Amino acid sequence: MSAVDALARAAEAILPRVPPAWQRPIAEVAGTVAYLAAPKARAAVRSNLAVIAPEHAPSVRRVFVNSVIQYLEIFHIARLDRRRFLASVRMEGWENFTCAHALGKGVIFGSAHLGPVALVGQILMARGFELTLPVERTTSEFMRAVNRARGAQGLRLVPMDSAFGIHRVLRRGGVLGFLADRAITGVGERVEFFGRQTLLPSAHVALAHRTGAALVPAFTWRENGMLVARLEEPLDIPRTGDREADVREGVRRFAARLELYVRAHPEQWNVFEPVWAAA
Repeated sequence: MSAVDALARAAEAILPRVPPAWQRPIAEVAGTVAYLAAPKARAAVRSNLAVIAPEHAPSVRRVFVNSVIQYLEIFHIARLDRRRFLASVRMEGWENFTCAHALGKGVIFGSAHLGPVALVGQILMARGFELTLPVERTTSEFMRAVNRARGAQGLRLVPMDSAFGIHRVLRRGGVLGFLADRAITGVGERVEFFGRQTLLPSAHVALAHRTGAALVPAFTWRENGMLVARLEEPLDIPRTGDREADVREGVRRFAARLELYVRAHPEQWNVFEPVWAAA
């Protein structure tokens, strides 16, 4: 076992036992160390924030600290007390999900690396629903540990490239979650985002267009000590007969929704690559 693998195993064993009250102090230290030790990621975050909020400069270090908090929370899922957890959540727009789910064609949550997004699935499952998250195949022992932690209370994971597994969820009226703010695979559509063209993922829109599943934009953030989750009305995806144009327009409409939340909470957007590198 390599040193990195051993470190990942140690994190998986120790982090779930960290008391919630310790998470923020630990994140302040670990996030600051990561901020100082990662010049490329630091430059990417600074570049992104300059586009998002050119009129003022959000804290780059704070983005790193918030990211560490998200990982600490993921590893704590196994010990999550659902009743106490739900008491700390302010849910907005729950009826948008239940109405869409009642149609029986499946629901796709389109979300982003914003705020405590990993906890959205816990809200859903605590309220009696199942959620499946498509994930990339990975050789990283740390990411494998993260995925095991995500699924500790029933979240289902399916490989991103498993078309059969993804479609099967929707065929039985299930719920899928996509993080749709980074085109990691290089597949997507170039649309305007914060006034500049960039490549954003299209899988969530294309899948909704093809299957008739409702695409519900869903975002989370922290506000005054509360976790806020907002589920919007399903995105209206055009159906003109030109599938490529319809998907592109759907991605543009989702990007417009996403922009509102990132603009409001720039320090909680955990993206460490330059989003507008080709602009």
